[in-house]
Amino acid sequence: MKRIVLSAILAVVVLAAAVRAQEAVQAQEVKSTTRVATQHNPPAYIEKNLATIKTNLLKTLESGTPNMQAQAVQTMRNLEQMFPKDPFDSLLVPLEKKLKDENTDAVVRRLAALALDELHSDAGDAVIANVASTSQDKGLALLCTALLVKFQYK
Repeated sequence: MKRIVLSAILAVVVLAAAVRAQEAVQAQEVKSTTRVATQHNPPAYIEKNLATIKTNLLKTLESGTPNMQAQAVQTMRNLEQMFPKDPFDSLLVPLEKKLKDENTDAVVRRLAALALDELHSDAGDAVIANVASTSQDKGLALLCTALLVKFQYK
């Protein structure tokens, strides 16, 4: 009789632990703030206002504040990841200008190189290749060279 009672208690404890573990996993999934979760479930208001958001980011990119420019380019990169089917053509020329301008803040230039690379366009790759071979900023030139490395499918 004691064995049956102990077995039942043990079963209840194990079951309770399993339920708590499952609840913890579900709570973590609901509260997830990872970029992957954001990329696959962008908020509807962003998708609805994407054109306006891009226009405002381009205006911010033209501001004279390097911190604001860097934040604008990083936001562009995030949007490119959230909406991979959107071509983001309107970003190409402004990002090219920032990348090529030797007087632009170094962080903004590096973020612009990354953003251009993420557009997966021949035009963006051409700008990156040009900067890789002509930039006076050796760190930026090295980054651009690294971005030009492509995986070869066989």
